[in-house]
Amino acid sequence: MAGLNFNEKNEKMAWSGAMNNPRVLARHTLDNGLILEFWDLSRPLVGDRRFVCLEARIAIPVRAEALPPELKTQAAQIVEALGEEIIFSQRQERNFIAASHAPALLQDMHDRILALAPGYFGHADFAARFIRKKCAELQKLQQWQRLDTRGDDT
Repeated sequence: MAGLNFNEKNEKMAWSGAMNNPRVLARHTLDNGLILEFWDLSRPLVGDRRFVCLEARIAIPVRAEALPPELKTQAAQIVEALGEEIIFSQRQERNFIAASHAPALLQDMHDRILALAPGYFGHADFAARFIRKKCAELQKLQQWQRLDTRGDDT
């Protein structure tokens, strides 16, 4: 499959019935150098029913060479504001699933997200675009905080 580096040894997806603790199911290195991790966040509900949750995470280093061109001059301020790393995450969830169907559903969720990897997560500009988005979100938050006068004594 294009977009993935299969030269790296990927962890085998170990689906089990013990889904109480979050755990990494698989890691894949993308063509852009980022690592896509799959986390099982599933948990039991009642009887043999489960809440099935798969989260895809990508840690993105915030450094000058990863920034979009228009933000490179503000690299120090952006690293200070966002931190040295930001996390992209995407969840797929299903509720009240029979325990016997949970492993197959997790595998299906994994396969659907992995199908997006080459064109979306593995794109050369993915990190820069995500950093741009997080900068815009931070600016919007700061704008709202400046406009918030609830704590002022005026």
